[in-house]
This record gives sequence, structure tokens and C-alpha cells, in this order.
Amino acid sequence: MHPKTLFIAVCFFTILCVELNYGAPTKKTTVKTTTKAPKTTIEAKPKLLGAHTPWDKNIKAKHKKIFDDYKKVISKKLQETHNVSKTFNPKPEKFATQAVGGINYLYLVKLPINKYAVVSVHDVIWKKDHYGKEENVRVRPQTYELNDKNI
Repeated sequence: MHPKTLFIAVCFFTILCVELNYGAPTKKTTVKTTTKAPKTTIEAKPKLLGAHTPWDKNIKAKHKKIFDDYKKVISKKLQETHNVSKTFNPKPEKFATQAVGGINYLYLVKLPINKYAVVSVHDVIWKKDHYGKEENVRVRPQTYELNDKNI
């Protein structure tokens, strides 16, 4: 037999076997166990992809520096969005980070009306000319109570 004919015959039988089985793997028998894992009293919530880190009151120097670098822009956007006075000096109370096409630095700023405003600063580390621009700062129009759990 010629090698080409032999090759065609092997391919034909392989395709025929796969078609008959519809490509499904053979069924393996499994043994069910009746032992249960011990229950723990503390159940950890799953972390969502794209979600921000938990709010932290201990603001690191790196995050404080980023806030200070954008302070003029943050002040301007807070005046536009929440009608705070021009003499208002925004200070971050808490911060969180979020990894999205760069890093979002999220800050909770306490407003004079005893509510929080969420300020986000978007930074793309690998773009040199991205840092310091006004379009990197966003202020949410919604305010939150100081003890709000939905932030």
C-alpha cells in the first residue's frame, strides 16, 4: 500500500470514530463521598474582578502625593459639581485603588455638609504624557453619608 493511501485511510477512520462519538469524551465513573467539610463561622466574600480595594483610612505617601498633584483640579471640579466654596481645602479621608486600563485612585473627600464625595484620579503608568491632565479627574455628582456602606 502506498503511504498516501494508508494516511488517507487512517484519517478517514479517525474522523469516522470522532463523528460517531460526537467528540464527547468517554464517561468516567465517579464515587460520591458523603463526608462534609467543616463549616467555618466566617465566610469570606468573593473578590470581584475590576472591583476596587477596600477603603483605607491610612493614606500612604504615594497616594497623598497623587492627590496633592491634582489638588487644584479636584478643587475646581468639586466647586462645579457640589457647589463648595473656593476657600474649601479638599483633604482625602479614605482611599482605594482599582486596576482598570491603568489605575484609578479613589478618594473620599469630606465636604462641608458632612457628606463624602468620591473623587477618582485615573493614571496610566506606561503613558508619560498622561499624568497631571485635567481629564484624568472625575468627581461623582452623588454624595454619601459618612457611615454609608454602599460606597
